[in-house]
Amino acid sequence: MGLVGKANVGKSTFFAASTLKSVEIANFPFTTIKANKGVAYLRTPCVCREFNVQDNPNNSACIDGIRLVPVDLIDTPGLIRGAHEGKGLGNQFLDDVRKADALIVVCDAAGSTDAGGQPVASIYSRKNSIYGFIQ
Repeated sequence: MGLVGKANVGKSTFFAASTLKSVEIANFPFTTIKANKGVAYLRTPCVCREFNVQDNPNNSACIDGIRLVPVDLIDTPGLIRGAHEGKGLGNQFLDDVRKADALIVVCDAAGSTDAGGQPVASIYSRKNSIYGFIQ
């Protein structure tokens, strides 16, 4: 699975939390230049409890009725407007994304970065925001 989204939105933070792998995390665009790769584990109930059988999985682990299924994660560099024209990391980003079977889009719900990934005041902290009661 590939983690995709614009620059500086938390893809590496999500990657580090999911894989418990140490990666560089900073509040500026393009902290990730080369894609990070790691393994996260999906937790799901194992059918061994439901069918009352002993299992011996080849590609995962069953611990107390919980199946841990490994998932390869790719933390891609950020995408910015004009990447197809070579801006940001351009085609390198597209090559990293091409290797993924599925994508997880990480977005900046707080609005704390601009289109280029530069930090800005969050929409929740702007004095004249649409949320007039927030100072």
